Amino acid sequence: MSAEYPAIVVTPEDNLQFEVRVGDHVLVTDQPRSNGGDDAGPAPLDFLAVALGSCIAFYVRQFLASREISHEGLRVEVRYHKLSSPSRVGSFDVQIALPPDVPEEFWPLIERVVRACPAHNTLTHGATVQVETALIHQPS
Repeated sequence: MSAEYPAIVVTPEDNLQFEVRVGDHVLVTDQPRSNGGDDAGPAPLDFLAVALGSCIAFYVRQFLASREISHEGLRVEVRYHKLSSPSRVGSFDVQIALPPDVPEEFWPLIERVVRACPAHNTLTHGATVQVETALIHQPS
């Protein structure tokens, strides 16, 4: 059974900026100056990397907490590489910097936990994307 989450609403702002509403949170996405934007926020593909990195960080933090190991110093770095034809992210490189108190014997378990993260699973196994286009009728 799948859970359905509230809609994320994206609306245009100045230049190439968009306001993104996620529940009670408001984010801004933009294009870099080299692409005609104002660099007022992350580009849309950056948010894919943000989702992956923060999901991985959450799962690693939970793993450490369940073993009463401090998460201080934990850092997840994500880099992505674009491809064209069609334009997309071709790969993500993720590096996890573990705190010094994490025993090496836990590393394989942490890698397994990372592979259980929903963002990782979505990118690895794919997701169906359904797009519907409609005109919004303004009242007269």
